[in-house]
Amino acid sequence: MGKNISIFVFIGVLFLSMSSFAQKTVEYPSYSSNDLKIENQIQIYPNPSIDFLRVSIEESSLENPQIVIHSILGNKLDVISEKTSANEFNINVKDLPSGYYLLAVKDESSGFSRTYKFLKR
Repeated sequence: MGKNISIFVFIGVLFLSMSSFAQKTVEYPSYSSNDLKIENQIQIYPNPSIDFLRVSIEESSLENPQIVIHSILGNKLDVISEKTSANEFNINVKDLPSGYYLLAVKDESSGFSRTYKFLKR
């Protein structure tokens, strides 16, 4: 009878030690593409440009976006910028020499700031 109890104890200890190796199921939240909201998608076209550059801001949360053009060295350039709608701008680059430039989109109220490179032909 003592031998039977020893076997049961051994099987119980073996079972408990094996259960500690069992993997626990972890459930992660699932997301779909509909759950992700992308704000302030900025498109600059045509790039390269000859006469004008159009800036379009989609899904905008910006209150007062400002467009600033810099030379590749970082110097701020004076260019004519026209706001054609709440989220579209036309920038006259006709008088700029050919080369690469930086276009910065900034919004002070939200702290948003992005810089893009474009080529003027």
